[in-house]
Amino acid sequence: MSEHAAEALSPELSQLMAYFRQQPSLGKFHRAIAATLAANPQDFAYFGNKITSWAANCSGEEFLQDLGQGYALFSTNVIRSQLRYERAGHYESSSYDQVFDRTYGNDAFMDRYHWGVLLTTFAWHHHLQICAFFRDNFLPRLESQSGRLVDLGCGSCVWSMLTADTLPDWTVDAVDISARSVELAQSMLRSNGFDGRISTTRADALTYRASPLSDAGISSFLLEHLEQPQELLENLAHNLKPGGYAFVTAALTAAEVDHIFEFRRESEVVAMAEQAGFRIIELFCGSPRDHPPTARFLPRSLALIMQKRTQEIW
Repeated sequence: MSEHAAEALSPELSQLMAYFRQQPSLGKFHRAIAATLAANPQDFAYFGNKITSWAANCSGEEFLQDLGQGYALFSTNVIRSQLRYERAGHYESSSYDQVFDRTYGNDAFMDRYHWGVLLTTFAWHHHLQICAFFRDNFLPRLESQSGRLVDLGCGSCVWSMLTADTLPDWTVDAVDISARSVELAQSMLRSNGFDGRISTTRADALTYRASPLSDAGISSFLLEHLEQPQELLENLAHNLKPGGYAFVTAALTAAEVDHIFEFRRESEVVAMAEQAGFRIIELFCGSPRDHPPTARFLPRSLALIMQKRTQEIW
């Protein structure tokens, strides 16, 4: 249970909930989101109010439609991908080339993907738990200093925005390989007054190097999109000063149209991070509340709080 005081749903978030409830095509999604609200009203309001406000400032009068359609498309794709994964026993794609043209290189897809993923940040119960873990366990480690954070695979920049919103003395270098994602992120940043503190660059998260080195880092739900996720963790470590903190999330046995690397055990991610030069400080792993207990695979979301080692053994 969050220690943050309960707060009412903002006008934008109330409008969004009503929109999902009233649209026949969104009714099944409304029930799941309402269940997340009922299970954790404090954190749902805390994060939902911020994120829907940012979306409304960016998208204007279209924000309800953008979020609703994006979430429906994204969630439907996730459900279908997971069903195919259950039958086949492996992810549909195994290489970056197989997914690039129909996802990251497809502007129409990325437009919907952007809004859909943004909404899952607080609408999915286990993602909301990760948000609270980020706020309560990671960001306080940065409060005693000012600094620069690197966000590798920033997507919508939501994690960068949550950081900058909480820590006014920090700036962020945000990186993504999708040109359309960078454009959409820049629009989000400008419309919400973050563009002076969060800079965006179109670049490969596996090779991007910050200069000077960063004081902290984030990489959220990128590992499973890569053929060699170890390379991301190694590059994240290269971008950090010794002793720098990092927040990393990964999806396990959770199929999506652009997931490539299949993590089956939490220990696989931990071992990769340790091999890359990190020590694990804290971790959290959550799963959907309504996933069928008879399913072959349980989709999970893992979050790690790590610190770049200054020597081999601490």
